[in-house]
Amino acid sequence: MLMVEDNPDHTELCQEHLSPEEFDLFIARNGAECLAMTKGRPYDVILLDYMLPDTNGMDLLPQIKELQPSSLILFVSAADDPDLSYKAMTAGASDYVVKGFGYYRTLRDRIREARGE
Repeated sequence: MLMVEDNPDHTELCQEHLSPEEFDLFIARNGAECLAMTKGRPYDVILLDYMLPDTNGMDLLPQIKELQPSSLILFVSAADDPDLSYKAMTAGASDYVVKGFGYYRTLRDRIREARGE
Protein backbone atom coordinates (compact mmCIF):
# COMPACT_ATOMS: atom_id res chain seq x y z
CA MET A 1 0.00 0.00 0.00
CA LEU A 2 1.17 3.50 -0.83
CA MET A 3 0.32 6.41 1.44
CA VAL A 4 0.70 9.83 -0.15
CA GLU A 5 0.87 12.15 2.86
CA ASP A 6 3.10 15.11 3.70
CA ASN A 7 2.14 15.41 7.37
CA PRO A 8 4.48 13.21 9.45
CA ASP A 9 2.02 13.14 12.36
CA HIS A 10 -0.74 11.70 10.16
CA THR A 11 1.70 9.22 8.68
CA GLU A 12 2.80 8.04 12.10
CA LEU A 13 -0.77 7.69 13.41
CA CYS A 14 -1.78 5.66 10.37
CA GLN A 15 1.29 3.44 10.65
CA GLU A 16 0.35 2.71 14.26
CA HIS A 17 -3.16 1.60 13.23
CA LEU A 18 -2.30 -0.32 10.05
CA SER A 19 -0.51 -3.46 11.18
CA PRO A 20 2.65 -4.41 9.27
CA GLU A 21 1.39 -7.99 9.25
CA GLU A 22 -1.55 -6.92 7.12
CA PHE A 23 -0.15 -3.94 5.18
CA ASP A 24 3.21 -3.27 3.53
CA LEU A 25 3.11 0.51 3.85
CA PHE A 26 5.22 2.75 1.61
CA ILE A 27 5.20 6.55 2.05
CA ALA A 28 5.36 9.30 -0.57
CA ARG A 29 5.63 12.80 0.89
CA ASN A 30 4.56 14.72 -2.23
CA GLY A 31 3.15 14.32 -5.72
CA ALA A 32 6.51 13.90 -7.42
CA GLU A 33 7.48 11.04 -5.08
CA CYS A 34 4.07 9.47 -5.61
CA LEU A 35 4.39 9.45 -9.38
CA ALA A 36 7.94 8.09 -9.23
CA MET A 37 6.83 5.32 -6.88
CA THR A 38 3.73 4.39 -8.90
CA LYS A 39 5.90 4.05 -12.01
CA GLY A 40 8.20 1.65 -10.16
CA ARG A 41 5.85 -1.00 -8.79
CA PRO A 42 2.17 -1.87 -8.37
CA TYR A 43 0.19 -1.02 -5.23
CA ASP A 44 -3.11 -2.66 -4.36
CA VAL A 45 -4.25 0.37 -2.32
CA ILE A 46 -3.23 4.02 -2.47
CA LEU A 47 -4.18 6.49 0.27
CA LEU A 48 -4.10 9.84 -1.51
CA ASP A 49 -4.09 13.07 0.49
CA TYR A 50 -5.75 16.09 -1.10
CA MET A 51 -3.35 18.86 -0.04
CA LEU A 52 0.28 18.17 -0.88
CA PRO A 53 3.24 20.58 -0.98
CA ASP A 54 3.73 20.39 -4.75
CA THR A 55 0.23 19.58 -6.07
CA ASN A 56 -3.16 18.34 -4.94
CA GLY A 57 -4.78 14.93 -4.97
CA MET A 58 -7.33 15.84 -7.65
CA ASP A 59 -4.51 16.64 -10.09
CA LEU A 60 -2.68 13.42 -9.17
CA LEU A 61 -5.68 11.11 -9.27
CA PRO A 62 -5.96 10.72 -13.08
CA GLN A 63 -2.20 10.28 -13.40
CA ILE A 64 -2.21 7.56 -10.77
CA LYS A 65 -5.20 5.84 -12.39
CA GLU A 66 -3.29 5.77 -15.67
CA LEU A 67 -0.18 4.27 -14.04
CA GLN A 68 -2.05 1.98 -11.62
CA PRO A 69 -5.44 1.18 -13.20
CA SER A 70 -6.20 -1.70 -10.83
CA SER A 71 -5.25 0.11 -7.60
CA LEU A 72 -7.95 1.08 -5.14
CA ILE A 73 -7.52 4.75 -4.33
CA LEU A 74 -8.86 6.13 -1.07
CA PHE A 75 -8.96 9.90 -1.32
CA VAL A 76 -8.16 11.49 2.05
CA SER A 77 -8.93 15.11 2.91
CA ALA A 78 -9.44 17.34 5.91
CA ALA A 79 -12.31 18.91 3.95
CA ASP A 80 -15.72 17.41 4.64
CA ASP A 81 -16.80 18.66 1.21
CA PRO A 82 -19.53 16.83 -0.73
CA ASP A 83 -18.46 18.48 -4.01
CA LEU A 84 -14.84 17.39 -3.60
CA SER A 85 -15.98 13.92 -2.57
CA TYR A 86 -18.16 13.66 -5.68
CA LYS A 87 -15.32 14.88 -7.95
CA ALA A 88 -12.86 12.41 -6.40
CA MET A 89 -15.25 9.48 -6.73
CA THR A 90 -16.15 10.46 -10.31
CA ALA A 91 -12.44 10.67 -11.16
CA GLY A 92 -11.88 7.11 -9.97
CA ALA A 93 -11.41 7.12 -6.20
CA SER A 94 -12.83 4.08 -4.42
CA ASP A 95 -13.67 6.00 -1.26
CA TYR A 96 -13.46 9.48 0.26
CA VAL A 97 -12.11 9.61 3.81
CA VAL A 98 -12.44 12.76 5.91
CA LYS A 99 -9.52 13.45 8.23
CA GLY A 100 -11.76 13.99 11.20
CA PHE A 101 -10.80 13.31 14.79
CA GLY A 102 -9.56 9.72 15.02
CA TYR A 103 -10.05 8.94 11.31
CA TYR A 104 -6.94 6.75 11.37
CA ARG A 105 -8.70 4.36 13.76
CA THR A 106 -11.23 3.40 11.08
CA LEU A 107 -8.81 3.45 8.15
CA ARG A 108 -8.18 -0.29 8.27
CA ASP A 109 -11.91 -1.00 8.03
CA ARG A 110 -12.33 1.48 5.19
CA ILE A 111 -9.49 -0.18 3.27
CA ARG A 112 -10.93 -3.64 3.84
CA GLU A 113 -14.36 -2.42 2.76
CA ALA A 114 -12.92 -0.91 -0.44
CA ARG A 115 -11.24 -4.26 -1.13
CA GLY A 116 -14.59 -6.02 -0.70
CA GLU A 117 -13.49 -7.92 2.41
